[in-house]
This record gives sequence, structure tokens and C-alpha cells, in this order.
Amino acid sequence: MSLQSVLAATLVEPGRYELREYPLPDPAPGCVLVKMEVSGICGTDKHTYQGYTTQYAGSGTPKEIPFPIIQGHENVGTVAAIGGDKEYKDFEGVPLKLGDRVVVGPNVSCGSCYFCRHDFPYYFCENTTDYGNNLSARNPPHLFGGWSQYLYVLPGSFLVRVPDDLPSEIAVLTEIMAVTVGLDRAKQISAFPNESFRFDDTVVVLGVGPLGMCFVMKARMLGAGTIVAVDLSDYRLGFAKRLGADQVISAANTTQPERLAFVRGLTHGEVPMWSSSARACPRRFLRGWTCCDSVVCWWRRAIFRTWVRSPSTLIAICAQRVRVLA
Repeated sequence: MSLQSVLAATLVEPGRYELREYPLPDPAPGCVLVKMEVSGICGTDKHTYQGYTTQYAGSGTPKEIPFPIIQGHENVGTVAAIGGDKEYKDFEGVPLKLGDRVVVGPNVSCGSCYFCRHDFPYYFCENTTDYGNNLSARNPPHLFGGWSQYLYVLPGSFLVRVPDDLPSEIAVLTEIMAVTVGLDRAKQISAFPNESFRFDDTVVVLGVGPLGMCFVMKARMLGAGTIVAVDLSDYRLGFAKRLGADQVISAANTTQPERLAFVRGLTHGEVPMWSSSARACPRRFLRGWTCCDSVVCWWRRAIFRTWVRSPSTLIAICAQRVRVLA
């Protein structure tokens, strides 16, 4: 490899990676070149590896991404070069300099479509750009994912400066921790004061994989009372207790009525906050994935960490008198 080339793990077709060499680009005006330190592996990356490369399928603007693809959207690295006038400001508006360690925001909104102009959340953007997800390495400058020695940062990207005392191995969790914003939104709801996420509320987290663990931690940070973790894995349940869960329920070793009775016993029959980290959770929720069908009639507040793409699914949830908070 020459001094002016970059190595990247490149997905050339479903199920097959190649270590490919690309030219080291000079960033254009408004762009930044980041030397990678750490990049996480997301469930989305697994799906892309399997060949599911249509991003936002089922939405109004699905986007098919041609191979090859450099994956990686949970990224931490250092600023190696800044294009144009050599000025680029971080998320707080402070100018960056070479060598600054940053988290690269995975999504770049266009700022010009209807939803951007009317201040909708970023995921409504009709032309959104996602590092490692919907940019093909076929197109120069190729380096649009973190599984590479360098990442090419496009104009409008959010770069968040990493504190000097924060290890990159922790900073790389920024993106997945941001997924827990549903709990923050529930905390902010005031139109229905008796239905928001309030201090000392009981929170039940269904599924404590990596994202579910973040929900456990966020619930504790936001003032939850009793936190209950539900999962099939005893190892994950033990880890959840280390991260803040007060009670755990093994979905593998209990019956559906037992799980419901356990939570009812903890809350004296009151309604807990229900949060799921499972991507496909709305349908599983309706089928009683880890609890039981009657849970839908009793737990009135739900936060989904997923896209509810089917109107019929959302209607079915609401028909069970469950308010979707976030």
C-alpha cells in the first residue's frame, strides 16, 4: 500500500468482504477527512451483509444501494484534513483543528425538502445521507463508511468533539445511546400529564441486547424508580442488573401469566412505562412477544425503538388503548 492509499473492509456482494485499496482523497470545500480509530457494528450492518441494502424500505423514499459498500456508521476518529478555507465547526459551533477527536453523526439531512424546511425530525428527510448505509463505495471519493482507515465527511455533517478523558471505546457508543431519545421525548410530554414518563415511574424494558442496555441506563439517568429488564438470555439479564435494572424476568423460564403477574406485583396494579429495544417490536408486542396478549390491554404507554411502517400495525396498537409516546 502506498502512502497515498487507504485500506477498507469492503462488502462487494452479500456475504463477501474484500480488503480493498482506495486513493487517499483531499477533502473538498466544506468537507473533512477523519482518520478512523473505532467503528461499531450495528444490527443494520448484519442486514446489509445479508444483502438487504434497500434503506428505508416501506417509506415514501426507499433507496437501493449498489455494491460495493464500506459499512460503519458508529464512528470515532481524529480530524486529519479540512477542505477549502480549512474551517469546520463542531456541533457546538467551535472551530475544529487537526488532531481533534470527534464522533461523526451518522445522518446528514438535506435541509431543503419539505420535511427539513418545516423542522421535522431528521429521519423524515427525503434525501438523507447515512454513512455506512446508503452511500456506495462505487462513487468517488469512496470512503463513506467507518470500516476504513479514513472516513470522508460530507458538508452538513455533525461532528461532536470527544472530551480528552473519554476513551474512544466509550465514545463509539454515542450513536446507540442516542437511540434512547424516545425516553427523553416521553419525559417531555405534557399534554397528558398523567401519561408522561415521570420521576420514580416503573419502567419495563423488553429485550436487553446492546440497545436495551442503553435504555436501562437512560431510564436510570432520567429518574426512573423500579426498572425491570425482560430477556431470554440469563447473561444479558445479569449484565442489565449491573447497569441499573432492579428486577429481571427470564422470558425463557417463565410463563406469560407469570411475567404479567410479576410486574403487576411490583407496581401494585399500576401502569408501568413500557419500552422496547427490538427493531420489529410492534408486531411482536401485539403477539405478546415476551409477556402476554393481555399486556396490550393493561400497559397503556409504549415507546418503540423502531419504525412502525405499517398503518395497520399502529392502528392495532392504538385500538388496544395503548398510547405510543415515542
